Amino acid sequence: MNLVLVHGRAQEGKDHVALKKQWLDALAYGMSRANVSLPPGTTIEFPYYGDALANMVAQLSTPLGMDINAKGPNPDTEQDLRGEIILEMAAASGITDDDVRKELGGQPTQKGPENWEWVQAVLRAMDRVPGINSRFIDLVTRDVYVYLQYNAVRMTIDGIVNHAIDDDPCVVVAHSLGTVVTYNVLSRRNAVPAIPRLVTVGSPLGINGIKRKLDTPLRHPACVLNWFNAYDDRDVVALTALDAQNFGVTPPIENKSDVQNFTDNRHGIEGYLSDPVVAKKIVELLS
Repeated sequence: MNLVLVHGRAQEGKDHVALKKQWLDALAYGMSRANVSLPPGTTIEFPYYGDALANMVAQLSTPLGMDINAKGPNPDTEQDLRGEIILEMAAASGITDDDVRKELGGQPTQKGPENWEWVQAVLRAMDRVPGINSRFIDLVTRDVYVYLQYNAVRMTIDGIVNHAIDDDPCVVVAHSLGTVVTYNVLSRRNAVPAIPRLVTVGSPLGINGIKRKLDTPLRHPACVLNWFNAYDDRDVVALTALDAQNFGVTPPIENKSDVQNFTDNRHGIEGYLSDPVVAKKIVELLS
């Protein structure tokens, strides 16, 4: 059976072979902790879209960026959507309005995602929280915005991932922005052929600003028989469980919230694949 690994953002300029090895090394450590192993004959697919995404994000910073249009019924400005996501991340991290006002020197200003001065102050306040890097959050929300808002970007990235998931049964593992891409790809597939398990780690799918940009109603992809979601509750990108309250689908998603992600930002893929429960969930339906 195939194992498909879908990476997240910030992978541009990397050797995709080395990147795939990084994933597999971390998974091997997790499997050793769980006393399991990949079944013989498992084929590993690693659809790489890092350079394609980075190139399109860069295009949007130039006048030619207008060629990547953002057609849709409810277009959002970049500041509005990114601001909404950042403010939700900040609230989950315990940032209060008083914390933000301190960053503004007590000067009165309108709060909310539409005021970028307020959002920038929120980012500065988040920098004071251990384990949170505002530059990382700023870049995450930029790439998420571009993927969600621009049809040409979304179609290109989705096409790369969709091509790697062929008509044979497979287990799919997705991380970070890759979970949003994978959800979009699998939601458009027929029930057959079935995917025994989808494993998402460090997923931002529960963030309201992201959810409202997905096709509605939210649904459990018909082709997915079992969906397992794992996150470290200190991971600012993975704000919430994908449960009945935050991502209510039928059948419900199984969640694991106690991953101890050892990477600096508690979001890195190595910290997720090294977890023995996550590794076992990936392997057990590959037989």
